[in-house]
Amino acid sequence: AVVSTQSTGDMASLIHPNEVLKAIRHFVSDSASPNKLASHKPALEFDGAAAERDSGNDAAYWQALASILPKSHELKWDALIEGLQKYHGVLAQRAKLIEETDKLQNQNSELRMLLQQYIGSRVNQDLQIPPTHTIPSEMLRDYAIDS
Repeated sequence: AVVSTQSTGDMASLIHPNEVLKAIRHFVSDSASPNKLASHKPALEFDGAAAERDSGNDAAYWQALASILPKSHELKWDALIEGLQKYHGVLAQRAKLIEETDKLQNQNSELRMLLQQYIGSRVNQDLQIPPTHTIPSEMLRDYAIDS
């Protein structure tokens, strides 16, 4: 069930994909034999009678860990954090402005529609001086109103 393949000049032994399950079962049964289990002991045993851990070097360990980065790197990180916080503020302000612009554009189109309705109303024809005579013709063209 072993297949030989040649890759970049080296010979490698591979298990055929159809034989993988058998190989794993064989490996597990060999690894779990009673002789090997009895001789296997954990690297470190923990029980209730275990000696207390020596904590005398803890302070030195944490002090060394706190100074793992040089001061110059720490200053660079601080500057990067400060710059990113400012950038975040700019992006938040920009998002607010975009939202405000969208609201104003919607309001503007609603007002244009209202103006178009008012200017096109038949009531204006009954007036002595209709609004279409006082509004510049360029503006009326923007609203597609015939005067």
